[in-house]
Amino acid sequence: MSSSLTCESTGESKTSSNNTNAAVVFTDLLGIVNRGYSLTLSKSIFAYLGPTAYETMKLRSYCKLFSKALKPLPKGSWTSYPHPKYSSLRGLFGRINELSGSGSTNIPKLVLIEKGIHDEGGNIVHINVSISIVGESREHCVVMGGLRMNGKKEDDVNVSNLTLRDSKGNGVYGVYNGASMHLDNVSVENSGCRGVYVYSTKRNYTMKNCNVSHSKSSGLEVYGGGLMTIDGNATTVHHNGTGGDGYYGLNVGFSSSIHLVSPLTKEMISTNNNGGRNYNSGTIQTITNNNTKEEKK
Repeated sequence: MSSSLTCESTGESKTSSNNTNAAVVFTDLLGIVNRGYSLTLSKSIFAYLGPTAYETMKLRSYCKLFSKALKPLPKGSWTSYPHPKYSSLRGLFGRINELSGSGSTNIPKLVLIEKGIHDEGGNIVHINVSISIVGESREHCVVMGGLRMNGKKEDDVNVSNLTLRDSKGNGVYGVYNGASMHLDNVSVENSGCRGVYVYSTKRNYTMKNCNVSHSKSSGLEVYGGGLMTIDGNATTVHHNGTGGDGYYGLNVGFSSSIHLVSPLTKEMISTNNNGGRNYNSGTIQTITNNNTKEEKK
């Protein structure tokens, strides 16, 4: 990709294999250098621990041994935000979308977002390409705005480890015949309209261990033949419908569906929404062993 989107301080994104405080664990690993451990052993240790992208960046900067043991992503396949040339995520993705529209193949496949409050003024970031967006921390990486997945129907947009807050419109919006979105460990809060909105797509959208709360309209709305599959015991949909009557935690339209991966149930994940309107009478199914069993409505 063009140098305007290149940042050399990023590395490969990977979810940690456990919930141990990574900063403490990796700081202790500096003892490896003092003990004279081999490169092969260092590689094995890092393969087991599975450092995230940001942990990889920091570790590679500590010493030559760590730099050799941890393989970075190839230049040009990723970028990071904040970015020295773009003051907003909308600006960064505007450039990425522009490159894609021009037919360029030199487009990042990964955007890493650092900890902090990233103020988009409640505006929507438009995404027209197949890409992964990874925050440094759901609790501390906050985008003040929303995301709209455009692109082609064969594209995939993966979003993980961040919070979307105070969007003026929908928090996350998957449009008709647009890219399929996959949310993992994402919190969508205080949206001016729906929290997450899926409209008229035959491809499967997914959410895993996500929170959707305090939306003025429904928390999750699936319409026009859309499908959303929800997984993860940390999933919560609560205190939505703050704008008045007629809204639900889970709102499913005609010919649309929400699939819940067992052991999840709609009663478990959707609570305290708009005076007890936790879900409507639309199709909500529990998936067990690749089969579906429709829940009682």
